[in-house]
Amino acid sequence: MRWLRGALLCACGIGAAGSGWAQPTVLPPEIEAAISRAKLPRDSLSIVVLDAQGPPGRTAARLSHRANHSNNPASVMKLVTTYAALDLLGPAYTWATPVYLDGTVQGGTLKGNLYIKGQGDPKLVLERIWLLLRRVQALGIRQIDGNIVLDRSGFEVPDTDAASFDGEPLRPYNAAPDALLLNFKSIVLSFTPDRSRNQVNISVEPPLAGVQIPASVPLGSGDCTDYRGALKADFSDPLRIRFGGSYAAACGEKIWPVAYVDPKNYAARAIEGLWKDQGGQLSGSVGYGRVPAHLRPVFEHLSPALADVVRDINKFSNNVMAQQLLLTLGWRMSSPPTTVASFEASRDVVRRWWKDRLPDVEAPCWKTAQACPARSAFNPWRWPRCCKARINRPSCQSCFHHCQLWVLMAP
Repeated sequence: MRWLRGALLCACGIGAAGSGWAQPTVLPPEIEAAISRAKLPRDSLSIVVLDAQGPPGRTAARLSHRANHSNNPASVMKLVTTYAALDLLGPAYTWATPVYLDGTVQGGTLKGNLYIKGQGDPKLVLERIWLLLRRVQALGIRQIDGNIVLDRSGFEVPDTDAASFDGEPLRPYNAAPDALLLNFKSIVLSFTPDRSRNQVNISVEPPLAGVQIPASVPLGSGDCTDYRGALKADFSDPLRIRFGGSYAAACGEKIWPVAYVDPKNYAARAIEGLWKDQGGQLSGSVGYGRVPAHLRPVFEHLSPALADVVRDINKFSNNVMAQQLLLTLGWRMSSPPTTVASFEASRDVVRRWWKDRLPDVEAPCWKTAQACPARSAFNPWRWPRCCKARINRPSCQSCFHHCQLWVLMAP
């Protein structure tokens, strides 16, 4: 997939298509330069720019390039998912991660198991996991005389190859969705040069239980051209990260986000590591299972509002957060109701929403480009209709009015 970074559309600042759509326009020099730098042929993208305040149906395009050509919508599909979510769930919607105790607390010790149930929170990142565990300790629990059980049963997600999207399986954005998605199943390695010892100190967040990481690597010389390559990192062993190279002093401090090579066991290792890092003790282990039906939560850890999550999804084109949101739609809005979300059920929800809002516009295909028929390709004129359906609704104005997106439509 080809990418071009350029602010081409405002998410909700697009009126309905007017006669100016098909008018060819010379691309500005800045966009021509960006296309050239990306080595992207001009016939591999479509661009439409309209006045956000223009009257509907009568606004000529300020910039139009191949506006009537059909393309693979690529990450522009995130707009459909997020529009549907804002409409169906509302901008104030939050995800709850409930915590349960199966036992009594005596003298700072939980005599039994602690359960954490994932319900699709797409932004359960490091600092929020830390706060969740602090809330557990605020219940008077310093030691758990039992197990910590993580319930991930809410999503039915098929196994996928993390490298299938772009050949980069260690990039955090390639993490698979998960009912209990913790920190995008990734770690952040920090490198801090220590010239007095001729070494670079390494720290990692979050600490993963049972995973060994060297405390330092040799300090090297030369330019900081490819510090990751120079480190000669080996992530193949889930229990031990190795570095066979050095780190140039010229690089200064750097951070390197990396997806954990064993994602199925990431949540258990992260929870155990963080619990013990906060001074908590555990006599049992951290594993996976289901919350017993008779238990009721002692508290629920809430996510940021959907409006904030949508901004992150679209601004950073975050794949796994968009998938979490899509699955949440299937879980919350399926008819008949379901207790387990699947991609197929979630796509059906969005298809019904599209048909209700835009009955005379063919819905896009939510499968891979290879699995979609050629007729499902999009051309830019569809997007003003979609955006127009949103801009007149209060939830859109509160979330997208000033939101600029990086948009590419590539064949």
